[in-house]
Amino acid sequence: MMGNMSINSPIELPFTFALNNIWNSIDDFFMCIGVVIITVPIVISVASLTQHYFRYSLWTGQMVMFVSIASIFLYLLGHVAGETTTISMLQGFALGIGYALQPYIVSLLSGTTFFSTGMLAADDIIIIDDTEYTIVSNGILFIEAKHNSQDLKIYIPNNFFNNTYIKKVDK
Repeated sequence: MMGNMSINSPIELPFTFALNNIWNSIDDFFMCIGVVIITVPIVISVASLTQHYFRYSLWTGQMVMFVSIASIFLYLLGHVAGETTTISMLQGFALGIGYALQPYIVSLLSGTTFFSTGMLAADDIIIIDDTEYTIVSNGILFIEAKHNSQDLKIYIPNNFFNNTYIKKVDK
């Protein structure tokens, strides 16, 4: 006797199994593409709206876009891969991503500090290498400044000031 083995049990070949899995999840793939195609332009418009219509700063507009797109990405990942798999993947990648994005995280925290404390604000005059610049706006990752004697705009990464000091002209 061969035990519980039945002669009529279906045998799935590896290729057939893979093809069935792909076919069963292709609707999720198209749904995710549709969500991205619809939501990304909306998120970009909302970020622009917060910045221009409501007259919020560049930092606020960029933060709205960053949080919105990150939320959409996490929702789609959870939908396609499953909740448990998504949490496991995020835990595994968090350490590596944290180290890889460390300069951006430092810049983001510096930008948040500059923005929330009012340390650097629009129309402040700062001096870098004996050259005066007027701050146009304070963003998440950079400060947009205008050269005072030339028609020149520069973008200074917020983490630039971690290794140097800031000279600010009092008004």
